[in-house]
Amino acid sequence: MMIKRKPLIGNDGYVFPMFNPRGLKSAITPFFAGDLKTDHDHYALSPASVVDVFNPTFSRNVFFEYNGKRLALNGQTESQSADDLTYETGLLYQRVIRTGPETIIDTTSYVPLDDMVEVHKVVVTNTTKAPLLMRITTAIPLFGRSADNLRDHRHVTSLLNVIEVVDSGIMLSPTLTFDERGHQVNKTVYSVFAQSPELTIDRYIPVTDDFMAGGSLSYPRGLDSSRRPGDVICGYEAIGALGFKAYSIEPGQAITLFLSIGIHQSQAKASAFGMRYLNHLTFDQGLEDVHAHYMTHVQKLSFHLKDEETSKQLSWVAMQPLLRRDFGNSYMPHHDYGRGGRGWRDLWQDLLALIMMNDQSVSNLIINNLAGVRIDGSNATIIGDQPGQFLADRNKIPRVWSDHGAWPLLTIKMYLDETGETDILFQKQTYFKDNMTHYVKKNDPSREEGVEKDAEGRIYQGTVLEHLLLENLVGYHNVGAHGFLRLEDADWNDGLDMAPKHGESIAFSHMYAGNLLILSDIVATLETDHLCLFEALESLLLDHPDLHAFFDKVKDFDGKTIKIEPIYLKNCLKDLAQSRIDFLRNQAFAENRFLSYYTEDRTLLDRPHDVNLTGQAIALLSKTPTAAQANVLKETTRKALFDKHGGGYRLNTPYKDGMNDIGRAFGFAYGHKENGAVFSHMAVMYAYGLYQYDLIEEGREAYRAILDKAQDPSSKLWLGIPEYFNDQGIGMYPYLTGSASWMLKLLREQVFGIRLSFGSVHFEPKLSKEDFINGKASIQTMLFGHLRTVSYHNPKGLDHKAYRVVDVRMGGRSVPFVIEHIDGDIEVMLDA
Repeated sequence: MMIKRKPLIGNDGYVFPMFNPRGLKSAITPFFAGDLKTDHDHYALSPASVVDVFNPTFSRNVFFEYNGKRLALNGQTESQSADDLTYETGLLYQRVIRTGPETIIDTTSYVPLDDMVEVHKVVVTNTTKAPLLMRITTAIPLFGRSADNLRDHRHVTSLLNVIEVVDSGIMLSPTLTFDERGHQVNKTVYSVFAQSPELTIDRYIPVTDDFMAGGSLSYPRGLDSSRRPGDVICGYEAIGALGFKAYSIEPGQAITLFLSIGIHQSQAKASAFGMRYLNHLTFDQGLEDVHAHYMTHVQKLSFHLKDEETSKQLSWVAMQPLLRRDFGNSYMPHHDYGRGGRGWRDLWQDLLALIMMNDQSVSNLIINNLAGVRIDGSNATIIGDQPGQFLADRNKIPRVWSDHGAWPLLTIKMYLDETGETDILFQKQTYFKDNMTHYVKKNDPSREEGVEKDAEGRIYQGTVLEHLLLENLVGYHNVGAHGFLRLEDADWNDGLDMAPKHGESIAFSHMYAGNLLILSDIVATLETDHLCLFEALESLLLDHPDLHAFFDKVKDFDGKTIKIEPIYLKNCLKDLAQSRIDFLRNQAFAENRFLSYYTEDRTLLDRPHDVNLTGQAIALLSKTPTAAQANVLKETTRKALFDKHGGGYRLNTPYKDGMNDIGRAFGFAYGHKENGAVFSHMAVMYAYGLYQYDLIEEGREAYRAILDKAQDPSSKLWLGIPEYFNDQGIGMYPYLTGSASWMLKLLREQVFGIRLSFGSVHFEPKLSKEDFINGKASIQTMLFGHLRTVSYHNPKGLDHKAYRVVDVRMGGRSVPFVIEHIDGDIEVMLDA
């Protein structure tokens, strides 16, 4: 089901992620380039950027010598240029079959679930009619330090290296982790081990200089040199080069080489875990365990839609949020920035998929994540790997993304709808405290970092609902000269980062307005006489509060609270929301589309014929336009931005200006990244918005364009959907994209019409006739804690305009159209 296999011609830049729950992360290519790490400071293999995908000099490698010839596992020898290459991936392994004139080299690679190693099984088959006397040497350069040291003190840090030769392996244990702000004693061991049932090790070459011996990593001259177990070499670059005694492979015979590359906390663990998988039984069992583990995950949300290729593609899309939870926005070759951790927006986006998959950790994650909110409504922008670990910014530059406060509510509302557990709104959490105040406009070094406390020095905790109200009311009132949301240091579009004083985000003004309506509806469902909020928050329920005075008040937070009646709060929120919605409909809609931004010089970014997808998508997503506005903006947007062959909706029309007065995005070449690329995340949210307005044909066209382009070999994508398609239609930044969660949400809620509301479900499908396979479309998904299949039957092949739900059956019996308990699979009958 999840296996993809095809012949390769040349290097299209495919990269495959492998990882385990313990934090080992691997990026690997069909040519064994990529890297292996646990975090930014612990790389076993040299950190790889996108250019390294095409230049596998520092790749995992093995040399095979026979009859005066030399082959390489990575294929980078002249004699292998005409080899046939078959590439296969599954959950979660890579297999590469390289067929040459005389040999087949079949390599399977994966990361075991419980051990900090990447393991490989290399099977070499003699396809000639004569014996081949073959000598094999592994060649795996060990980096063994922080990514910072790739060019910062690269040689100096090699002087810290202590390389030890042990039986069947080579271990690297630097004395220190190099950091001029404060060096630390190193406790990490990097290792390469190798064994073979048929072969015997007769050479150990642990030093890169000795291995190359005047040659290079691709054409080494030192394969005859050797050390012995027990040798310790200090101060040089390390390589895991283990040589095996020449062995005669008979015609048709296959021999096997097992390899491991590891990152450990002791030499004892390095030896134990490095050797564990170097045999057929443990290697094969480990691979079965990995497959079963990840299959359990993807089966929680799978689709039978349109055709087999699309159905299989969507199973890989279902893997992408899990990948991003572990990789964050770093650690893949395209994502060669940041230092790990996950961004605030990404954190909440990725939870959408986990909610759909009934992940039991979600409620705790929601509550833990809210501890990153400051008492002024801003938030930490980076969340570490451990619960409660927050950073002001990944680059230690405190900033405010103006949209950040809006996303948690969308996620929590989805949780409420899926579970009906409104009690979570009354659970309490602390507020993040650092030296930043006044929405990160001021810095007070005297502030004690940690969590907010009241006037008596007691830790203050507010409810989940209070956190949501704070974020959204501050965001709502934080407006610029034209009455729209202040852009601050950027919004969803990170490239709009040069208009911090006067820039305005018309686009995300819609979301805060829509969010206040959602909050009003949530408050209306609560069965309580009063709600407890911190005192200063009440001022934000007014039409035009003094936001600066609010910031002054909470800077010296006293912890005083007040009680508010739910009906009063509900009405205040509704009135504020409607006032802003009316303003947006009247002042932000021009020439049949919504405007998007004001720049730093206080002028509109949009010229008369410019269209920005963000302005349209967030409006529709927030349900702020009138139906008439939605109908006309979809035509304007399609005409200006839709590129079917490029993957769908571009992010914007070409702007003549903007580079110097709104952000770096418009310094990028048009059609790339945040300047006019087909950006999957925004395009999928736009599709979701179209479906909300029952603009089904347009919505389907929008999301199908992404899936179809990703399936097209010209996109040079291996699996899933990318962050964006560039001007040539090539998929960029694969795997780690918030668009995956939104694609799953779109399909489940809008296309398949599984509509949940505070713990009940009804079915409102918007499937087009092309979505059915032999009259049937189905989704396997978690509902009320159980895995269920919901199947739609359309025997007459009717389109969405012609059918309606005529019967809902569970266990063969008809049930009400609105269901609060599901004890079996669902069959939904469609007819005219």
